[in-house]
Amino acid sequence: MKVSLPYGNDRLSVEIPESNLVGVLRKGEAEPLDDVYEAVLRSLRSPIGKPPLGELLDQEDEIAIIVDDHTRPCPDDRLLPPLLEGIEESGVKRGDVKIVVAYGLHSPLESDGLVELLGEEIVGDFEIVNHVPDETVNLGVSSRGVPIEVNKEVMDADFCISTGLIEPHFFAGFSDGRKSIMPGVSSRRAIYGNHGYEMIADPHSRPGELEENPIYLDSIEHAERAGLDFILNVTLTEDGQAADVVGGDPIAAHLEGAEAERERALRKIDHEADIVVTTNSGAPLDLDFYQTVKGIYHASLATKKDGIIVVASECADGIGPREFRELHGRGSSPEEVIEIISREEPIGVQWENQLLAEVQKNYDIYLKSSIDGESLEDFMVNSIDTVEEGLEKGFEKLGEGAEVVVIPSGPMVIPRVTDFINPDSK
Repeated sequence: MKVSLPYGNDRLSVEIPESNLVGVLRKGEAEPLDDVYEAVLRSLRSPIGKPPLGELLDQEDEIAIIVDDHTRPCPDDRLLPPLLEGIEESGVKRGDVKIVVAYGLHSPLESDGLVELLGEEIVGDFEIVNHVPDETVNLGVSSRGVPIEVNKEVMDADFCISTGLIEPHFFAGFSDGRKSIMPGVSSRRAIYGNHGYEMIADPHSRPGELEENPIYLDSIEHAERAGLDFILNVTLTEDGQAADVVGGDPIAAHLEGAEAERERALRKIDHEADIVVTTNSGAPLDLDFYQTVKGIYHASLATKKDGIIVVASECADGIGPREFRELHGRGSSPEEVIEIISREEPIGVQWENQLLAEVQKNYDIYLKSSIDGESLEDFMVNSIDTVEEGLEKGFEKLGEGAEVVVIPSGPMVIPRVTDFINPDSK
């Protein structure tokens, strides 16, 4: 059977033996919005848990709008024009609006990248501020002892709005809402606290779970202390079109959007497969191996212990952060990587190494990418030239009758065996 997989800005056509294929897990269907502009305006005029945006703003207000960075496929070039129109209708002057790009600890974009992210007109007409994690204001600590330190430009504003994409997140439950603050515009020290070893190791820190997720609950405290006033979030169809727009209260609006996303993302299976073929959902999510850990982790939820994960991810930007490579290279086994993190934290981008190593304790990983095989040796990952090669190696190890599941959209799907009860649905 031929299966099409997103790979960078292209697609791979992969042949899966029908006798081995037991399932293709796709994100549930959603009708794309006919008019995103009007959907945004409706969300501003009839928000969830808040009065209309125009009633919340004063014409003398200085506004900070927090937007996702280039590692998220949020359509800000379509969300911002109607949002800015709504702000200007309230009497706020254009010069009093700043757009803050929430990089967290990611590398900032140059001017050309900002134009691609936000659109030429917005970059030309508004002040764009790149978040710097070392330029923050201390607001105390959370109930979990995590420092709350938020971007100074955000804290100086009279009113703070964030846009963003709601999608499954491999340890924070779902993205955006409060994530625009933590980790989006937080300090290095604060991010290390929220993403610390024990927080990541908590069994509730998993995709699709919010109710008891310590990372989610802690990040809400950061958003509340920072004074995040209003969110404008979107969900996407499997092919990247806007499906839902939710606006209003940062918690209530986000939960409504997350519930809609959960219904489409949660895919139940009877049992795990021997081999899972997946992706990191194509560009921009598969820009490097660091980001690809998300797709790998989601695939592990559908894979039998001692099974194989075959992942196609272009990784046009290579491995990712230097610290990511260095930390994994220090360990001779996944267990040793985890032991180093628990002993030496905070260290590098440890959360990504920690989750990758946890997967590697139980599964072999075969990666089809643009990265040379030698560069992957430190990661204990097997380089392959084609997805079919990975399948062949899987059958050699696990037998010709090994069962295969395919997850074309990688981290956009949350696999669950049928006896799993979602704590958020109780």
